[in-house]
Amino acid sequence: MTYPVNPRTAPHSHDLIAGFLRHLTALGRAETTIDTYADELCRLDRQLPEGLVYACADELLDGIHTGRRGPAHIAKITAAVVGFYQWATYPADPRLDYNPAQHLPRARVRPRRPRPVTNDELADILRRSREPMRTWYLLAAGNGLRCVEISRLDKADVTEDATWIRGKGGKERIVPTHPAVWAAVQAMPAGPIARNRDGSHANRVQVQERANYHLQTTLGHKTVSMHRLRHWHGTYVHQAAGGDLRVTQELLGHASPNTTQVYVATIGGAKAAAVHALPLPI
Repeated sequence: MTYPVNPRTAPHSHDLIAGFLRHLTALGRAETTIDTYADELCRLDRQLPEGLVYACADELLDGIHTGRRGPAHIAKITAAVVGFYQWATYPADPRLDYNPAQHLPRARVRPRRPRPVTNDELADILRRSREPMRTWYLLAAGNGLRCVEISRLDKADVTEDATWIRGKGGKERIVPTHPAVWAAVQAMPAGPIARNRDGSHANRVQVQERANYHLQTTLGHKTVSMHRLRHWHGTYVHQAAGGDLRVTQELLGHASPNTTQVYVATIGGAKAAAVHALPLPI
């Protein structure tokens, strides 16, 4: 994995930040988390007078709480900074001899509430969107895929009965294929579902930015994102499964199965019924 960490993006601490990101990769942290930490740490390194290497606690506090950042954004930056300094001062292999982040206050974040798109919004999106974004929207709403999972998906991973998903942190799951998803995918050529012009896989950022731009700018749904389509999936799967939280967690990839046989054993039962009952407005 290549990180955007260099003397230009992080003039004071690029080597340390790159080492921390390699550490997170070795731990199997999600690609989205690593990308976010890279962005926030590089930005903070540029803002601080002498970067992260020589920062004091007051400078970190001012740098994190500058501007009009909300509690969720502050919590995200704080988590990145605390994790970075814990790694850099790990006693068995210390890179720094002090930890200015050890007493940083934690932001209080209100519990997030689901924000699914409405059925009317989803119906309009599926009616007016163009390919390949329409297929991506179906995968998010019909099969519950994240942008990173769409970016890794090949045509061979989708059959009429099941979709094999490579998820966050290297976790894999198999979910039932919604009939509308299969109708969109079955005639596609072999290879990546989300591809660049040269035929290679588009990455997570490319899928997210292209899909959200089409939603918000081309289609005019300014408050809709790919993640809200996944919220729609979770909401209606939970309802269709009779409130079975375990089924919902497995379909969304929040709980990893131990083996492929676990997927096979459950795919024809409650999970399949829940997916096939989704009222996709097409």
